[in-house]
Amino acid sequence: MLRLRTTSRGFLGGAIALITAGALGLPAQAALSNHRSAARSAGVPALVFPVVGPVSFRDDFGEPRSRWSHPGNDLVAAKRSKVLAVESGTVAMWTRSASAGCMLYLYGASGTMYEYIHLNNDLGTGNDNRGGCVAGVAWAPGLRDGDHVTAGQQIGFVGDSGDANGGPSHLHFEAHPGGGGAVSPYAWLVVAKAAADAAPAAVALSGR
Repeated sequence: MLRLRTTSRGFLGGAIALITAGALGLPAQAALSNHRSAARSAGVPALVFPVVGPVSFRDDFGEPRSRWSHPGNDLVAAKRSKVLAVESGTVAMWTRSASAGCMLYLYGASGTMYEYIHLNNDLGTGNDNRGGCVAGVAWAPGLRDGDHVTAGQQIGFVGDSGDANGGPSHLHFEAHPGGGGAVSPYAWLVVAKAAADAAPAAVALSGR
């Protein structure tokens, strides 16, 4: 029987921890614990997972690409899946990159800068490239350059713009602690995904 108790993180936080522990086998629990330790050590706060819905990803940071090594992780998801702010901060829109396509910078309150790359530029369900880098297509409806956003707020849509054109839709996600060079965001993403997966069950069990 699963029993929930309040912890220092509050009811929902405790529920997430307990459900996650109960749902994972021992090797997975150990791996998740290692990812939590790695995430904490870099000084980046706990993040909201950046994509809503089914997604697949792995630690492809540093893998060789045609012109450079891969500076982030690719989160493969359905086109137009919602993209969220991983922490509160200020957004800056960028449209002048042939390789990145429609992209967005999030300057987090922690001092970490995040890059969201290959956002959607299609109007239809296919690869028409007719939407452009505008709010409601690439970025969330009503979002403007320089807006302050809160953690978990929608800021964009998954796509295949830039040099991802015609390939699997995905979000290329980068993390730059202190605004410096890119580091692998994989550990933070694993922890954030576990929390996102557990949260609906925790809310249901809390009766809210």
